[in-house]
Amino acid sequence: MIITRYFTYLCLVLMLVACSRPSTEDKAAESKSNANVLSVVLGSELKDMDAAMKAAAQQAGIEVNISYAGTLEMVDKVNSGEAIDAILPANGAYPSLALQTKPLAKEKLFYSRIAIGVKQAKVKALGWDKHAPTWEQIARVAKAGQFRYGMTNPITSNTGMSTLFAVASAVAHKTEDLTVAEVNQGVLKDFLSGHKLTAGSSGWLVDAYLKEQQQLDGLINYESVLLRLNQNPALIDKLTLIYPEDGVITADYPLMLLKEAQRERFNQWVAVLKGRDFQQQHLVKAFISPSHPDVSADPALVNDTVAELSFPNQLSVIDAVLQSYQNQLRRPTTAIYVLDVSGSMDGQRMTDMKEAMNRLTQHKSSTISERLLAFHERETVILLPFSGEVYPSQRFDFLNKESVAKQSAAIQQVIANLDTRGGTAIYSALDKAYELALGEAKLQPNNLITIVLLTDGENNEGMSLLDWFNKRDRTTPQANITIRTFPIVFGEANPEEMQQVAAATGGKVFEGRQDNLAKVFREIRGYQ
Repeated sequence: MIITRYFTYLCLVLMLVACSRPSTEDKAAESKSNANVLSVVLGSELKDMDAAMKAAAQQAGIEVNISYAGTLEMVDKVNSGEAIDAILPANGAYPSLALQTKPLAKEKLFYSRIAIGVKQAKVKALGWDKHAPTWEQIARVAKAGQFRYGMTNPITSNTGMSTLFAVASAVAHKTEDLTVAEVNQGVLKDFLSGHKLTAGSSGWLVDAYLKEQQQLDGLINYESVLLRLNQNPALIDKLTLIYPEDGVITADYPLMLLKEAQRERFNQWVAVLKGRDFQQQHLVKAFISPSHPDVSADPALVNDTVAELSFPNQLSVIDAVLQSYQNQLRRPTTAIYVLDVSGSMDGQRMTDMKEAMNRLTQHKSSTISERLLAFHERETVILLPFSGEVYPSQRFDFLNKESVAKQSAAIQQVIANLDTRGGTAIYSALDKAYELALGEAKLQPNNLITIVLLTDGENNEGMSLLDWFNKRDRTTPQANITIRTFPIVFGEANPEEMQQVAAATGGKVFEGRQDNLAKVFREIRGYQ
């Protein structure tokens, strides 16, 4: 079946245009055709395998509709009733606990362990070439400032989540039966003090690492990703893969069937995906461990036994650790939202933007991903609206638990009062945002500072893109800080210019023309 949202939209159009309504026979034929499509949500780190997964479906004689999401969002999508036939998370532990309707079948397709890629000189300096460290030892050197690393956000990416729970489980000397009381918050905080580069996905993390590799000592990611990174000519120092002595959590990629009516197509696809030809052709060269017994993994993968840790087997423990990460453990942040309120934003576009911002203040949402991605403690949010001019900024400090509700309500009020007028001064607004960011860097030097830029049109007032580039080149490098900008392409915004802004700042462009804007705003939270 085609995705429910699309089908609903199609039906609405057909009702409005009655004269073009198809016959009963036509609709029956369409329904039969749509039933042949297997709707699947894959873990976001598998986007590089999109072509291979679709080719496998074609070989199996079926059609697949593939989308991507982080593990928490994936589960929320299913539980909210979206038309999803199967999911392929990196690790099946959390979905098995959190899905309201349990999977009808699970097939583990392939494997990739979490590993720590460390520069060779740092490996020797820390003595890790002689003996693999424990997670607690890694936390100790991170606290001492001797190990600065990149890792994905545990809220949006399995890599970061798996690492967080590996540390918690290893220190408590527990596997699945970890309790909240046994989580050592101090060690987790020490470990995360070395977390200097974050990202919402494993792939983008690699790109960011290449740009900042001189300021970092290593990268935590899938062993497959790290080994592919070692082949990149832009990498200055190759990374040695370290597997902590007390174990890691392995991504076992279980394809989970959710709809009985799709079992036959599920089985057909699985047969190809687990077949010798597919695994030999697509997995080995990507340094992914195959599940097929007759296919050997690439020799670069460590064959020695590596201890295996597990996710906790209670949702309450998972939720408590992730909440603790957001509120107490992660690096404090400052997020500057540059919001277009020009005349072209009038109507539905303004409504969508207001809804997207308001969703970030919903701490009592029914979905765990929305609750965790809302604004949290130890976070500063700055709103900077603009049209043909740049309006005064407003600052909201989420200092502690008590201030969260108050500041969230204040943001909601400001957003509600926004109205549209005038032209579009994108780069004057962005210039002001950078001025604010540099001030924040002096005021809160330990904060991770990011800028989110939402515009729906071409720049027609104030500074030009070239003006902004020239001024930024004169001022920002002197501050010796990274201020990533995440532009959202919306409406008639210039995609090329937004890409230039993102590239210049080490940020990433997000697509808001087809995707739900609230979803885009939540996705960006993984990078903040």
